[in-house]
Amino acid sequence: MEKIAKNFLVKAESLVAGQRHTDYGDKVDNHKNIAKLWSAYKDMKISAHDVAIMMCLLKIARTKLGDVSVDTYVDMAAYGAIAGEIKFKEPREEYVKSLNKVMDELEEKI
Repeated sequence: MEKIAKNFLVKAESLVAGQRHTDYGDKVDNHKNIAKLWSAYKDMKISAHDVAIMMCLLKIARTKLGDVSVDTYVDMAAYGAIAGEIKFKEPREEYVKSLNKVMDELEEKI
């Protein structure tokens, strides 16, 4: 049995953690930067998560017209993974920041 889906995911992971990280830097920081630029351009709040989802949508749109390449599906998998990382990483960071603030306030009272 062929493992086509697994091959897409393995390739996406190697790009996200490998060459694209080397070429473009941290994926979350990159998406945050894109979000700031798009927000300024559109004069509305766009999050890093929105950027990753919209990049998935761009790849999906490409499947509707012309020749579809393997890279389109690899990129969709990669952007989906980045969106998931952003979605579940940021709340934890915010939680830790708020917890640290509470701890600092408690220390000041002691």
